[in-house]
Amino acid sequence: MFNLLIGLDAGVVPADRMFEYTDDRVRRELGDEYELRIERLPALSMPEIGDERFEQVATLGRILSLRATGRTHRFEFEPNPRLKPIPVETVRELADRLNVDPEGWEFRRTHWAVKQAELFEVLFEYVAGAPRSIDRTYSPSAAVQFPTDTPLDSKLVAVMMPFDPNFDVVYETIALAVEDIGMECVRVDNIWEHDHVMGDVLSLLWRARIVVADLTGRNPNVFYETGLAHALPRRTILLTQNADDVPFDLRSIRYLHYGIGSKARKMLQEQLSDRLRTLSSSRQL
Repeated sequence: MFNLLIGLDAGVVPADRMFEYTDDRVRRELGDEYELRIERLPALSMPEIGDERFEQVATLGRILSLRATGRTHRFEFEPNPRLKPIPVETVRELADRLNVDPEGWEFRRTHWAVKQAELFEVLFEYVAGAPRSIDRTYSPSAAVQFPTDTPLDSKLVAVMMPFDPNFDVVYETIALAVEDIGMECVRVDNIWEHDHVMGDVLSLLWRARIVVADLTGRNPNVFYETGLAHALPRRTILLTQNADDVPFDLRSIRYLHYGIGSKARKMLQEQLSDRLRTLSSSRQL
């Protein structure tokens, strides 16, 4: 999910414009403590399309604070200085994949919406020029070579986690969540198709439709594999037992925080099943 702020340049949004154009399911998921949950989501702030008072660009950033004050909500938006502004026409071109109605009034109405879409993945694919199918061509001279002649497996979920038996019970939980939605998962250390383990990693990432990456313990192999998954790009779900193990640059991406007790693992199974179901039904691969 991500925050979409349109026409909100003064740090204030009327209460009746909060959550306009937001699906009811998203509102329920945010719950009563939505202020805290919203602050964890990436944000895209832009003027109303056609408003000549403002430069027609959208800015990526995050919400530092949000609080209800009577008939308004006051907030602080912090732009990311490392990310260039995006022309609003580009945002409109990507509207369908960002769950915005390109033909409606949403781009021309001041409001705050929360959208069920992976903002950075959509923008990365657009900027990188990746097509919407598996037929992207990679240079044979590249240091990392994927098996581009291998087809995508629409039922395959790749699981990246430390090569440690302590994670076996976590993998069993992930496998149950994947099974719940009729897909299949493979943990990279459970396959041996190539002489070099990296060959198995590249093959699995290329064939998988969805990647689940457990960042617990800041394992460098998992970080590297997660970077490859994002670069392809593949729809990626991040997990961790410790929020401090999520690198700063990834904290704007939603992740599932879990425990290893039986009740906590049951909750992880349910949350992961819901997330997998959403991604597997998405039109974007």
